[in-house]
Amino acid sequence: MLPLLFASVALASNNPVERWANAVGGRARVATIKSIYREATVEFGGYQGTLKVWHTADGKYRKEEQIGTFSTIEIFDGVNGTVQQGTEQPRKMTSAELEQTLSKRFSNSNAIFFVFFPERHRGSITIADDNTIVFKPEGGIEWRVTLDPQTSLPKTMIHREGERTITVTFDSYETVEGIKFEREIHRSAGDPSRSAVIRFTKTVINPHIDASLFSIRAE
Repeated sequence: MLPLLFASVALASNNPVERWANAVGGRARVATIKSIYREATVEFGGYQGTLKVWHTADGKYRKEEQIGTFSTIEIFDGVNGTVQQGTEQPRKMTSAELEQTLSKRFSNSNAIFFVFFPERHRGSITIADDNTIVFKPEGGIEWRVTLDPQTSLPKTMIHREGERTITVTFDSYETVEGIKFEREIHRSAGDPSRSAVIRFTKTVINPHIDASLFSIRAE
């Protein structure tokens, strides 16, 4: 958990966490969000695709991605992770995949659930400089967020996947029910053939979510 020193410093108005929270729409408004559902189009390696993703404030998520003829479903129920690729049988995530997932559930706008409310989750948050916040959920990987000094909204988020450094650049934002979400992001892995452009087309705050959404039987 966060050291007490950080908890007190975080209250300062010029603190990057507080600036980020205010820029998004305010900590109080974000606190009312229990879940988010989003849809997007995806461009990856010359292929077109779609993305549907559900995230909850307590760290559960489900992602359904279709790119060309390749489809993937990822589910994390808060403890266990499951993957289903195409028509294959669902399987449990490997230890390396689970390590990624423990942080991935707080990627992009979903970082607000971890960074703004550290008392809800286990892990660490470090302020690297005036515009850089580094967070690491317990058991997960490090996620580095750099804020735009003009808007105090995320400009980039960087993490590692194995030997690759993944950089997500936030191209534009939109406002939904008073909260700012990324509208277009560019994902780079250092190889142009593995770069992606994601454009969000639908965002629903606090949709009804059945518990079965985060349940799938794995072999």
